[in-house]
Amino acid sequence: MTMEPNDAPYRVEPADGRFNVTYGDGLVAVVCADERSAEHYASLLNQAYGRGYKTGFRDARKNG
Repeated sequence: MTMEPNDAPYRVEPADGRFNVTYGDGLVAVVCADERSAEHYASLLNQAYGRGYKTGFRDARKNG
């Protein structure tokens, strides 16, 4: 499942010389010293979220 950047629940935001991987209403999941690492973590978290969402959606349709 590929998400558009605007639809992705995890995003990277610069903060005080570091980069926060945030979700929801600005909650911080990970803080990184460089943007590349933060982008990588955000990508992994978004992939995991997408897989979990897809599985949950299928289970709900099947058992719903």
